[in-house]
Amino acid sequence: MRKLENIHNVKFDKKTDVHNIELLPVVSLPVYREIVKEMAELIEDKQTREVFCSLSSGEDLQSVSRITGISSKNLVSMYKRGIRQIHLKWRPYSELKRELDHMYIKYRNNEFLLTHSEEVPKKNFRYVKIVWKEQDIPAEYVDLLITPLSKLDINFRVLRALRKYNIYQLEDLLRFIKYNGFDALYQMPSVGTKSIEQLYEKLKDKKILEDQDTCFLFPYLFV
Repeated sequence: MRKLENIHNVKFDKKTDVHNIELLPVVSLPVYREIVKEMAELIEDKQTREVFCSLSSGEDLQSVSRITGISSKNLVSMYKRGIRQIHLKWRPYSELKRELDHMYIKYRNNEFLLTHSEEVPKKNFRYVKIVWKEQDIPAEYVDLLITPLSKLDINFRVLRALRKYNIYQLEDLLRFIKYNGFDALYQMPSVGTKSIEQLYEKLKDKKILEDQDTCFLFPYLFV
């Protein structure tokens, strides 16, 4: 069995049954090999891991069968088993990212409360629910809050103006609106009234804003 560390010495066969790696640009091959190696590290069984590396790196199924003494059918089964293990172990990474996003939103909330402790009682934050112990934010709301504004089909001129205020994600925009009021957007330089009205309609169409003062996400942002 060719060992995992020898993957860089693999000669790819144009007639491979699994992948034709030669279709990749030369500059991409080292990157592809590194990705395969990282994925393989998630496979527990050594033999399954080496089979996964060999086949994913473009080696011919019959050649691997001849070298290992394992039938082609069993090799395919091992390959599929390896893929399943990778899938199951890689899933938590997306969940971990969501947790980090959640923590960051909470951090910004607490940062505001700590730096504006004297100011908070004086302001009428109608939508603030201060819950220090939990600050539970539904996962789907976290995903929505971290959405880049560029993915919401917002006018590029508006996007460019917002970036000057470090507003890149929906969370940033909603914090700005909640603290300053929607009308403050009309005061931004280089953006016309029509563009801001289009932004408002876009946010309404996507069910993000109910009106200029109401958003179901406001309770989760302490501005």
